[in-house]
Amino acid sequence: MMNTALEIFKDQVLKRYPESQFLIDGEGYEDEDLDVNIYVDADEIKAGQCAAEVSVKVFQQTGYLILGFIHPLEAFPLNPA
Repeated sequence: MMNTALEIFKDQVLKRYPESQFLIDGEGYEDEDLDVNIYVDADEIKAGQCAAEVSVKVFQQTGYLILGFIHPLEAFPLNPA
């Protein structure tokens, strides 16, 4: 079910920011189930608001809390581990 939650999260973010790249940052640090780094070529504050809205929707649909951290697209590692 976590994979489904992650796919819903990614699909929703990609609808607004189609150039986005994603990297899983392991399991959550606190109450969240998963942390995801999102690299966007857009206003980072607006992208962060989008990620927060999507996170709430995914939680309501699946019960999994995914927290997105926004970064500029140019910071995406060329060879992610």
